[in-house]
Amino acid sequence: MGHSNYELTDEQKRKLDNIADAFICKIEDALADDAGGILDPYVGRELDNNKLTRMVWYIGDYISAS
Repeated sequence: MGHSNYELTDEQKRKLDNIADAFICKIEDALADDAGGILDPYVGRELDNNKLTRMVWYIGDYISAS
């Protein structure tokens, strides 16, 4: 993922927090719809944070490349 020297204002951060919260809900819903499938972020009953983080990074990279 790329980097930027642009600084966000506190108001921009607050609005982006709302977008991020909605984005998180969308990801959680998509993962739940695929429970036990290829996007399953769990190992047994435990959430695999490394796997989930890599999926989110992939999404970020995909968005950045668009």
